[in-house]
Amino acid sequence: MHPATFSMQRGTLQNQAKDKPYHYVLFRIDRQCYALPLDHVVRALRMVALTPIPEMPAWVIGMINMAGQTLPVIDLRHLLNQKNKEPELQDRLLILEIQEQAAAIVVDEVLNIFECTSEQITPPPPVLSHIRALTATLRYDNALVMILDVNRLLPQKPEDSTEEVT
Repeated sequence: MHPATFSMQRGTLQNQAKDKPYHYVLFRIDRQCYALPLDHVVRALRMVALTPIPEMPAWVIGMINMAGQTLPVIDLRHLLNQKNKEPELQDRLLILEIQEQAAAIVVDEVLNIFECTSEQITPPPPVLSHIRALTATLRYDNALVMILDVNRLLPQKPEDSTEEVT
């Protein structure tokens, strides 16, 4: 069976696996709830000290060592154009498999792991089309949750990953 896919031409959810459950990790950045597919989330950790990396784009805020593996730490706030905040000890790191590599993203809080069906998922409204990583939305406990595509989180072109110096 194929997972539910979005038809870009019609902007509707083509439901090829109606009853198949989808599992997501629900997390919060500021007051907004987001979700990532559980199959891309390796683990959640408490914030640890970050080692700065010179000459990296602004969205890479450092690196960590996890079980002998060096992982870049990505500032998801920066990629989603939210107000900047220095990582704090109460923040969490989600370790993700992104484009066949492991990386960590900083989130304010990991809320839950939940299951839903494709019937609960809707394509994002046109007003949110500028959010490159946004693939869908859904309602969860009276909150609008933005579902992100892990493979589209990182900028694809070099000019997307560097800041202009003026």
